[in-house]
Amino acid sequence: MAYIGLCTNNKKKSKNTGASDQCLESRLKLPVLSNGFKFPDVKAFKNVDVWKAAIASKSLVPLYDVFELADASTEDTKYETGSFSRVVEKGVEKITFECYLSPCSYEALKSYEDTEYDELFEFNAEGDYSGVFDKDGKSVRGRKITNLNVTRMRATKEKVPYVKVEITFQDKDDVLDQVIVSGDLTKEDLEGIYDINIDVIESTMTSLKFKVTSGCAGGTEVNTLTTDDLEVRLADGTLYPTSFINPIDSIYEMTGAEFVSGMELHSKGTGPVIVHSNAMYEAEPVSLTIPSN
Repeated sequence: MAYIGLCTNNKKKSKNTGASDQCLESRLKLPVLSNGFKFPDVKAFKNVDVWKAAIASKSLVPLYDVFELADASTEDTKYETGSFSRVVEKGVEKITFECYLSPCSYEALKSYEDTEYDELFEFNAEGDYSGVFDKDGKSVRGRKITNLNVTRMRATKEKVPYVKVEITFQDKDDVLDQVIVSGDLTKEDLEGIYDINIDVIESTMTSLKFKVTSGCAGGTEVNTLTTDDLEVRLADGTLYPTSFINPIDSIYEMTGAEFVSGMELHSKGTGPVIVHSNAMYEAEPVSLTIPSN
């Protein structure tokens, strides 16, 4: 006797349809990639500080403004003959959009292709934002994506250069577990981390003078760093005591008893990201070269 274990009773329970209002999310404005980060509950999902901490730890990565959003989804493919009908290929949910980015920002965005950042939260045009419930029905995660494709298109007579982005979702039906909220979180809270460059312009045994800039060519001066943001360490990682002088004419200064070559100037603390209320920065450590007297 044959045994076929393919058919199961998947009959769904019908739900009541009463609803006086239909609450709809607005269109996608800013995607936020996730490496699997989960908010423990909806309350945390609405907490701005939790979002900022996750961005600072690089668990969440805000991308860029979305323009020309379009739906490129496909329907289920069915085989039908007579009264027989069977889905042979499930349709996929896919979106395309454009971003207007410099080559540097394009490089940053493209670096997330084929990485562990395979989930997506959506921050929308009217300030609402969404994720989905995880299997526990309590924690909130991003929607699984199977493909992020980023291509930069050249300028033409009719159009400026732009970046074309395609995102394919793993399961078009996971929106049945969607969590859509609005609250204190704003687009301004979803700035990405800025790379900054530390350029030492003068170094002696007792003084380091340097500039801090951001941007592809270092064209934007950063004059808001404080003593809480930068430090000097010995080659073995030991903290070296210094005094910090706020910038004068965009030039910072740190003083110490005896700087030596091989020390490193870098961001303070255990993490590489400098967190301010209105921006986050990250700098590569700078190895110091101190001229001998």
